[in-house]
Amino acid sequence: MKQLKNFRANQVPQEVSNNPSFNAALDKYGNMGEDALIEQLIMQVANAKKSGTYNATQMQAYISMISPHLNQAQKTKLENVLKVIEAEK
Repeated sequence: MKQLKNFRANQVPQEVSNNPSFNAALDKYGNMGEDALIEQLIMQVANAKKSGTYNATQMQAYISMISPHLNQAQKTKLENVLKVIEAEK
């Protein structure tokens, strides 16, 4: 099971790694496994959709930003998660 605990802030642009919310998210989610992270993402999106704060454009921008850093298996998994997110109302 992959985890973010070995993730290094120097693997992302400095303007991102210097953002306090980035570091808070890394602290919160850094020890979670991949499946737990996906579950959290789907739950957060469902809550945002329910409250009317979900922004599909922002989600696409985020996916476009991270996709070049993923291998093909990760891209496929992300695409499948996105399909689940888009299917939920």
